[in-house]
This record gives sequence, structure tokens and C-alpha cells, in this order.
Amino acid sequence: MFKAKYFFFFFLFIALPIQSHSFELVRDVELETFTKELLLPLTKTSNLADDRIDLYFIKSKEVNAFVTSGQAIFINTELIIQSQTYSEYLGVLAHELAHINGGHISRTKNQISELSDRSMPIYLLGVLGILGGEADAGIAAMMVGSASVQDGYLYYSRTQEAAADQAAISLLCKSKQPEKGLESFLKVLDRSTLENSRDYQYKTTHPQTIDRYSWIQNSYKKYPNCKYKLNPNIQKRFELIKAKLFAYTHSQAEVLAVYQNQISNSSKYASAVANFFNGDKKKSTDMIKSLIKDDPSNPYYHEILGEIYYALSNFKLAILEQKKTMELLSSDNDLHLMMLGSYLIAESSDESIIKSIKALNKSLFLNRTNSYAWYLLAKAHALNDNLALAQYASAERYYLRRDKALALSFAKKAIKNIDKDTVEWYRTNDLIQLIVGIEEKDNKNRTKDIKND
Repeated sequence: MFKAKYFFFFFLFIALPIQSHSFELVRDVELETFTKELLLPLTKTSNLADDRIDLYFIKSKEVNAFVTSGQAIFINTELIIQSQTYSEYLGVLAHELAHINGGHISRTKNQISELSDRSMPIYLLGVLGILGGEADAGIAAMMVGSASVQDGYLYYSRTQEAAADQAAISLLCKSKQPEKGLESFLKVLDRSTLENSRDYQYKTTHPQTIDRYSWIQNSYKKYPNCKYKLNPNIQKRFELIKAKLFAYTHSQAEVLAVYQNQISNSSKYASAVANFFNGDKKKSTDMIKSLIKDDPSNPYYHEILGEIYYALSNFKLAILEQKKTMELLSSDNDLHLMMLGSYLIAESSDESIIKSIKALNKSLFLNRTNSYAWYLLAKAHALNDNLALAQYASAERYYLRRDKALALSFAKKAIKNIDKDTVEWYRTNDLIQLIVGIEEKDNKNRTKDIKND
């Protein structure tokens, strides 16, 4: 079942099961936008549609990144924090993108299938665990597998990693991006591993670093003119994102230790986040206002200020700052529209409720899979005395949360009163049919299992 926790203040947190393991996913517009912009020249060079790359950020103090089936890239927050420059982060992204370009996940699955006749089931579970990012459990399982089969798979994995490293350098050079990032990231990772007792997952799911240096150096030889420098403006943005992530994922004492300099923008940014979580909203407000004074065109400073005002129950100012954020970005984002909808609901005037419904519908048009946005829409419709649409929105919410019983209950209530031949009416009918069909299939499967027993 999908479990979800939602907090405002930069991040939307979602506990999402992946490969039978629950990760805490982080959604943040600044982080998502920045990463998509970094990826854009790479996807263009590789002829991939950038809007088809699914990005997921995992709240974790482990350094790791991996891809899964389809075009999904998972990145741990600590990997971003440990990257000294945006080119190091970009190098990792290029490596993972190369896995997608090379079809490595599907090929690995085929390799597993070929090995299955010669392997122990527990070994296969180990391999699948690694593919799903569960390195510790996966490697432990693999250790008890067939040695010959294990060697075969590891060789296959090693060749894929070598190919991904070489393809990453090719992508970076052809797209005219700084090409030294992946190599320097590995050096940072080596130092961090020596200095820190924490066992980094990235090192356990990838080949020995010394081998990767060799592969990367050989790739440089193919591109002698590939000597692109860091963009200082992009680096400044990256430093701000790192500061925000660090303040969210580490204690206030750690924040104060790392960001002692309260003069730099990144230090102020980290301090604002840390103080907010520590309950000092005044200091957080002062830091953000100082940043806005220096750079009033940064939309994410206004976003944060709006969220602070929301926490202080100053909903009018929260709405103004959120609108300012969206104006500066000049493009709609599902999270920003959802946040605006939430602020408008909190203001609780008849006019603001109508506006909240409009904002939330726009948010859900961009992303229908956000169950919390459906919750807010249900609340707004209820406050607007439209019980049928509130019930419909609740049905959508619980369907996304995989609570079939509640989803069906709300859908059956909604269908009685929703205006016929509307989009909501057709969708409610679809939901009822979907849920009933799923239940019938589940019942047949249970009956079959009983007979087999």
C-alpha cells in the first residue's frame, strides 16, 4: 500500500514501495527543475525525450544512484550533497542515462533468465535486490549463490558498468558539458569512504574505482578537444540546492558545523531551513528576506518565504509569495499549484475556495498521481458545498493509495449525484469498473490458489 506523509516547506515526502522496499521520496521543485535542466543537453544528444525520464529523489544518507525498468533514475540526496561540483552530479546522471540508452536493465533481466537454470533462487533474489538498489541484502544473498554463476553475472555487470562509464564521457563531450565530473566524483567518494565508517552503497553496487579510472581515461583519448569548463552560475545554483538538502537531511548541529559562514548565500539558505525545522521561524524569515534583498528574482526564496508565512498562519502573505514564485518561473508546476491551492483553502473565504479548486484542478491536470492534491480538492469541494465532487475526488485519492474498499465506497456515493456526461461522471464510472474488475480477478486467483493447495 502507498503510504504518504506531506509537509510543506520545500519538500513533499512520499513513502513509496519500490522492489518490496519502502523509500522516502523527496519532491522539491528547485531540485527537480535543476536536474532536468542538467539532463536536457544529454537527452538531446542521446535522442531521448527528456520528458520521458522519470526522476526520483530518495531521502538517504547513503551515496547511491541507480536505474530501474523503463526510464527511471533514482538518486539519493546524499549523493548530491557529496558532489563538490555540479559536473560531478552531472557525471553520475550521464552514467545512469547511459544505462538507459544501452538497455542494460532489460539485458540484465535476460541474463538472469539465462542463468536461472544454473543458479540458486536465493542468488537470483540477491541480483534483483541489487537492481532495486537494495545492495546490502542483495550482495549478502549473492554470496551464498553458485560461484560459477555469480562470476558470470558479475562479469556481465562489470561490462555494463564499463560501457556506461565510457558512454557517459561520450555523452558529456558530444553535448559540450564538463567531462571531468564522473572521475572527480569517484575521487571524492574514495576520500569519503576512507574518512567515514559509513559503507556507501554506490561503492557496493559498482565496480572497483581503480578499474573505472582506467575506463574513463581511455574514453578521454577519444575526445581530445573535450575540455569544457564549469559554468559559475550553474555552480552557484547547485551550492544552494546542496545547502537546502543538507539542512533537511542533517541535524542543526551538523548544519552549523558545515555552514559556519553566515555570509554566503548557501549558508543563509541552509540556516533558514535548519532554523525553520528547529522552530525558530523569525530567524528563518530574517535569513530568507536577506536572500531576497540580494536576489529578488530567485523564485525559490519567495517559495520558502510563502511557506514560512503559511506555517505562521499568515495566509494572505503566503498566497502573495506563492504567486510571486509562479510568476518568476513563468511556467506551471504541479507542486506549486497544489501549494497555492492549499494556501487558498486555508484563507477560507468563498472566493479563495473557488480559486483553490481551479488551482488544484490545474495541478492534477499536470500530475494525476498526487493523492494529496486529490485530498485537498475533496476538501475544497466540500467547503464549496459540492458533496458529489468531494466524494469523487476522495475516490481518486483512495484509488491511488490502493485502498480499494474506500475508493469504491466513495465512487458509488459520488455516481448517484454527479452530473451525467461530465468528465467526472465518466471517470467515476471507470473507477467503479476498474475496482470491481480488480476484485473479481483477485477472487479468481484466490479460488485457484485454494484449489491448487
